[in-house]
Amino acid sequence: MTPRYGVRLQEFVEGGASFSEVVEYLSRRSAPGTLTPLNFLRALQEELGISFVEGRSILEYFDPQMRPLADIGLIDERGGELLARHRH
Repeated sequence: MTPRYGVRLQEFVEGGASFSEVVEYLSRRSAPGTLTPLNFLRALQEELGISFVEGRSILEYFDPQMRPLADIGLIDERGGELLARHRH
């Protein structure tokens, strides 16, 4: 049986993935152009247990197509803090 994406994403995060790697992972597994902010927040909530309220704060660093608007280092720092609160 193939593991669900949620299981794989959780394992990826537990393995120490950076936030930018998580965004890239979600982009690659989605159809081109379909990783919207809403889909991104849904994946964080359903697969990592990160609430919409928590996840929404990181969206200020991305445009509507989920392309970075800030330095990747800053995104990884802020997003890393968010992921760290949800790592087991």
